[in-house]
Amino acid sequence: MGVVFKPEDVLKGRKHMLEKAARDLAPGQVERVEEILRRWDEKSELELVKLLGEERAKRLLADLGIV
Repeated sequence: MGVVFKPEDVLKGRKHMLEKAARDLAPGQVERVEEILRRWDEKSELELVKLLGEERAKRLLADLGIV
């Protein structure tokens, strides 16, 4: 069984998780995704979908163990 992380814990000492999951994103997108994850709330998932597209956002959240 895989490890599941809370959204607020994703970046606490785990920046490498984001870098690995976001390999195919542009540098500006990685920074924006990191910002969204740091202040995770009800609207954050929608912001990720707007930024990355639905499929990429779902894949990223799944890779990070959030969804």
